[in-house]
Amino acid sequence: MKFTQLKYFLKIAEMGSVSAAARELFIAQPALSHQIAALENELGVALFVRSVKGVRLTLAGEKLVHHAKLILRQVDIAKADVISDEFSPRGEVSVVIDASKAYTLIPLLVTECAQRFPEVQLKIYDAMSLNAAQNIADGKVDIGLIPNAADLSGVHVTPVYREPLHLVGKGIAVKHPKGTILFEELSNYPLVAPSRPHNIRLHIEQKALEAKWPLDIQYEQDTGLTLRCLMNSGIANAIIPYDVMTPELEHGELDALKIISPSIDRIHAIVRLENRPFTSACRAIELLLIELIQQLCQQKIFDGEVLI
Repeated sequence: MKFTQLKYFLKIAEMGSVSAAARELFIAQPALSHQIAALENELGVALFVRSVKGVRLTLAGEKLVHHAKLILRQVDIAKADVISDEFSPRGEVSVVIDASKAYTLIPLLVTECAQRFPEVQLKIYDAMSLNAAQNIADGKVDIGLIPNAADLSGVHVTPVYREPLHLVGKGIAVKHPKGTILFEELSNYPLVAPSRPHNIRLHIEQKALEAKWPLDIQYEQDTGLTLRCLMNSGIANAIIPYDVMTPELEHGELDALKIISPSIDRIHAIVRLENRPFTSACRAIELLLIELIQQLCQQKIFDGEVLI
């Protein structure tokens, strides 16, 4: 199996046509067909179903698409890493950031990466913690910043930041002028929360179980937009990090009460697969993430404690 054959195979799969792929690759169609036939003979399976309308992947072909992309990406990573060093890292780095931190961190990370590491191609995504963790487990990203990662297996975890959670809602500060709320008082407020098994939902329910005080979760929403709508309209409140709703809080549209006795805290960590190559570029981005989190905590933009 040759790298060239895998590239040809992926192009045909993308185009759905051998002739169209040949034009894109600037090679003769018979030569391209010969390469794919040789690959199929080596594997002992058909990769495409041919018809007058073009080609479509077989089940074996669909499996090979996944592996071919990973193989070719690892080759590109290896080439970039070999010619890079800690002073001039280069290559592609993919990062997923938990949605609760994305609004604040992504602009800073993109800007600083472009200025400091011009040879690094940064691909950055945001996702709720459950999906972010799955992206890491599936090898779709190199690095993730996610909360409560201690239970994940097969990963390297570096705790970087502990944050308290707040009750956030409309007009709730009137009865709590000190800016805090006892855990036992949370049951007086209707809540909106992500569905199970999202991390923050499991976390606050576990805390409620330990404290032996029930929570009044009336609405389940897994999108930030709907959660914001319910909060901004005064229909429900949410137990979330302070900085998730910074714009609304700064404009006085919503109130935030720090939960005490007991508090609800969670730890964000930088996570990566243990068996995944960790390049100079990945290391540079990991250190940059840590530095930015430290700065945001010092500036009180992140309401929490640095752990590293």
